[in-house]
Amino acid sequence: MLDKKQNKVPQDLMTMAWILVLGSLAPMLDGTMVNIAIPHFVTTFHSTLAHVQWIASAYLLTMGIAIPFSGWLLNRFDGRLAYFWAQVIFLVGSIIASLSPNLNWLIVARIIQGFGAGLLIPMLTTLLVQQAGPYFRKLMIVVGLPMMLGPIFGPIIGGLIMNSASWEWIFLVNVPVSLLAIIDIFWKLPHMPAQNTSKPFDLVGTLLMGGFVTALIYAVVKADKTLWNGETKPFIILGIALLILYLIWAYIRKETAVLPLHLFKFHSYVGATVGLILASIIMNGTSLLLTTYFQSARGFSALNASYALIPQGIGMFLARPLTGKLMDKLGVRNLVFGSLILVVAGLVALTQVDETTSMWLISVILFISGVGINTVFVPLMTDAYTGMPKQDVPEATIGTRIFQNVGGAYGTSLVSMVVSNKFTQLLTQQQTALTSHPNLAQHLYSTALSNGFTWLAWLAFAIVLPCLLLSGKEAK
Repeated sequence: MLDKKQNKVPQDLMTMAWILVLGSLAPMLDGTMVNIAIPHFVTTFHSTLAHVQWIASAYLLTMGIAIPFSGWLLNRFDGRLAYFWAQVIFLVGSIIASLSPNLNWLIVARIIQGFGAGLLIPMLTTLLVQQAGPYFRKLMIVVGLPMMLGPIFGPIIGGLIMNSASWEWIFLVNVPVSLLAIIDIFWKLPHMPAQNTSKPFDLVGTLLMGGFVTALIYAVVKADKTLWNGETKPFIILGIALLILYLIWAYIRKETAVLPLHLFKFHSYVGATVGLILASIIMNGTSLLLTTYFQSARGFSALNASYALIPQGIGMFLARPLTGKLMDKLGVRNLVFGSLILVVAGLVALTQVDETTSMWLISVILFISGVGINTVFVPLMTDAYTGMPKQDVPEATIGTRIFQNVGGAYGTSLVSMVVSNKFTQLLTQQQTALTSHPNLAQHLYSTALSNGFTWLAWLAFAIVLPCLLLSGKEAK
């Protein structure tokens, strides 16, 4: 009984964790909510999809630029103060977005929002790891909640808003959440002293790292049916060149670099970061393919398609309380290995789904996949910091977030291209039959999506390799 009390997270620490999570909830949901409204913006602003798409792209790109600043701010200033002002930036961006009289104004507002979000999300993880002490495994389960549920419940909230209110509410819904977070941060969040005030701001490294992220993600934005084309090629080459320059710079700067290279000496950090890249691709890619399947192969509306993903979110949520206990009992490495069986099995099952498959069966598959994704994602997030000194946590978080953003963007784009190219190929082969069988196109799209799920299943299996670097049962 005494051991249970000693293992229980102190109430003040749990309160701090929930305040930090509340602060990052709106940014996590915002990106996926806005995506639902993109077609509506084309009509509202009498513009083209290419122009309107910058509402989403500007947010994503600015997030990537902001991430390297988050570590320096926490090294230099009180964590409570830094988190407070990051939240204010996001709130101001949301208010300006809701008041936007035209598309260009809205894109500027999204840049402000994206910068605030790019500070908030890595700060959430960094501050919690620094403050959690021996309870950080249990608290990382709390941190993982908005990161995992955002891609699933964001489209549902966005769809409900677009069905019952004007587009301004996509951004106005952030206001009460952000205001409540600001009040809680100001009144209830404790002061968290700066970790390393003597560390200078690495302007060159930040510019190189920000340029690397921006160039590579912009290439994804410009990609069409292939990642390597006339428009994307210069940006991919530029991104790789900036990364090489950064590695040279970081080698020279040593500990004062924005992302010090010595972090990659921690085996758990390397394994967890690579694993998180793959897990992000799988989670976002699965959500994307399923939403497309429900709309294109089953004829669901965007809102009903997002409802159909709820069983996956329920699986993630219900598995969450067990994750900490299983990490302690089995060790991170063994837990991830076991959970990968559920993820791979779920993806393999989805390769067999077509336009006639029972929704009950699909819901069961999604529930099992949700359990598996949760018990892969959270342990990877947690183990990234195993054995790492507290002063290294801000820079370590920069690395995990940057590589997740870039890897996730490229992976999801690649999966989309695999499906698109396969569908085009099948349409060409069945062109004659399509005239006499109009429903054949839905079946062909299901077949193309099956190809995408096959790719994701192989990527899930590939997580086994970086997991060999994760900590075992002995690491607490």
